[in-house]
Amino acid sequence: MKNDNLLVKSWTSCPHELADIRQNVKAVCTRLRFTEKDTNEIVLAIDEACTNIIRYAYKDCRDGNIRLEIVKNNQQVIFRLHDHAKHVSKDCLEQKNNDPLKPGGLGVMLMQQVMNSVKFVHTSQCKGNILELKKDLPQESQGNEL
Repeated sequence: MKNDNLLVKSWTSCPHELADIRQNVKAVCTRLRFTEKDTNEIVLAIDEACTNIIRYAYKDCRDGNIRLEIVKNNQQVIFRLHDHAKHVSKDCLEQKNNDPLKPGGLGVMLMQQVMNSVKFVHTSQCKGNILELKKDLPQESQGNEL
């Protein structure tokens, strides 16, 4: 199985960086031939994940780092968000409420609905957290060279 790196880029943990992150994700999704609807949903899910990193992992500290790695394999696109914050519990990916109108967990619910897989990847070699989000590629993108 061949993996193609589509993007590896870092930003500071400042909310004003979110616009550039969204633009980069949109550009990659467009290259991969996702529909406009799917692209918008993926961009929103990644934006939500980055916002959570800024707000909860870094506790609004603006000198943190967020690295986004986007990799394509034959069947999926993999978005990996790396931070250098204190390890967070895997429980934070669980939905807090069943009522979407109540605070807590709505962003996580969105990520889980948009993506095929959302999980933390903890390794002993990495300080911080790696959030991995996977999305099945559109049929016309599977196996094609970009």
